[in-house]
Amino acid sequence: MRFFSSGATMVRRTRSNRGLTATGLRIAIVLTALSLIAPMGVLAAGNAGSTSVFTEPIAFTFPAGTCPDLPEGLSIDFTGTVRGHFHLSTDGMGVLHVNGATTISGTATDSEGDTYRFNYHDAFHAQDAGLPVEILITDHFNLVGSGAANQLHTFFALLLVITEGGEEEIFLSVQGDPEHCDPL
Repeated sequence: MRFFSSGATMVRRTRSNRGLTATGLRIAIVLTALSLIAPMGVLAAGNAGSTSVFTEPIAFTFPAGTCPDLPEGLSIDFTGTVRGHFHLSTDGMGVLHVNGATTISGTATDSEGDTYRFNYHDAFHAQDAGLPVEILITDHFNLVGSGAANQLHTFFALLLVITEGGEEEIFLSVQGDPEHCDPL
């Protein structure tokens, strides 16, 4: 796929739906949104759609031992602000478009008292004009500061193609260790 950057690990696999991972949960949310709005007027061809926007505070902890890129015993407490949007629309050809993004930014302090700034961004796009359905998810996390966790970066881009019979083709580009080192 042309949207993958060079230098990243790329994986392609085809499988039947077998379980729900964190990424699978994001995909399930998009698919649930598609199924819930199907009977609504949002699907009328040429509909301008609807957009939801939200902002809220957030606090969370990255427990020690979670990320192999961090020193043993180091935990990190985060506080910040979540900003996001979710948009549904149908174009003049009757194709449903679902877009969403969440950005979280703020500060963090590790268990040794060192301070950081962080940002996180997660975005998805899906369009449904019948099978196959394509869902693109991108996700990155950056932590920069004065301590041992300085320059912690993760990224992934996932393209899920759902074909006839519910088969999934998954294209994945990864940098860093988003499975273990992305606290969100």
